[in-house]
Amino acid sequence: MATPHVTGVIALMLQKSPNLTQEDVEYILESTALDIPPGSMLVYGNGPQGWTWYTHEWDKTATGAGLIQADEAIEAVQP
Repeated sequence: MATPHVTGVIALMLQKSPNLTQEDVEYILESTALDIPPGSMLVYGNGPQGWTWYTHEWDKTATGAGLIQADEAIEAVQP
């Protein structure tokens, strides 16, 4: 589900500054992303044992540049 969200943020960025290049967009998105370090987290959800608490784990490549922050990315765009 990430692609539609990222595409929407990019559309808002380009609305604010239509002359952004692909490199500009990538830099802004990556530099404003919320870093999610590798590790694990206890979450409540529908896991192998049904609805219960379970440990969700991910490695260093699971989150790419991090979690997109639309407000930060759009604010970082210079008109």
